[in-house]
Amino acid sequence: MTQQSGQPVGFFDEATAPQASQEVERWRHEANYRSPFRVVRWRVVDEQWEGRSAIDAFVVVEIHGKEDFGAAQGVGGVNALDMALQQVLIKHFPFIEGVQVMESYTHRGGEGTAAEVVSIQKFSDGRRRWSTMRKSRDLLASAWMALVDGYEWIITVNLQKKGQK
Repeated sequence: MTQQSGQPVGFFDEATAPQASQEVERWRHEANYRSPFRVVRWRVVDEQWEGRSAIDAFVVVEIHGKEDFGAAQGVGGVNALDMALQQVLIKHFPFIEGVQVMESYTHRGGEGTAAEVVSIQKFSDGRRRWSTMRKSRDLLASAWMALVDGYEWIITVNLQKKGQK
């Protein structure tokens, strides 16, 4: 990631970032850590026509060296991205099937529409709860990074328990 003032873009310092984001960021800097998946690309299309609307998302994710594709229609861009990402990840990591984003919110700080956006995602798998937080000047990008952190965290934690990481 691109650096700004010593921190990766999208990351908060340890005093402000939720534990899951802190752990994922620390893992990513460990020499022997291999993320369970890598986002190749993502897109959200928000269409309006004749008083109707559709919000579609697609994601391409690399898992074990192979690309997989997910697409979903949601009530908003973040919801559609979440469903598309889950669609791919559940095929490869079925233990995350019960994972849900329980709360999702963003806050734009500063003036104007180009101000920085903070996105917080709160997750649960029915047993545990964890939160992620990322920032960007783009609302969808900040929410997307927080979603990726949340899924990467729970997948990695489960794989570590199974001795696969």
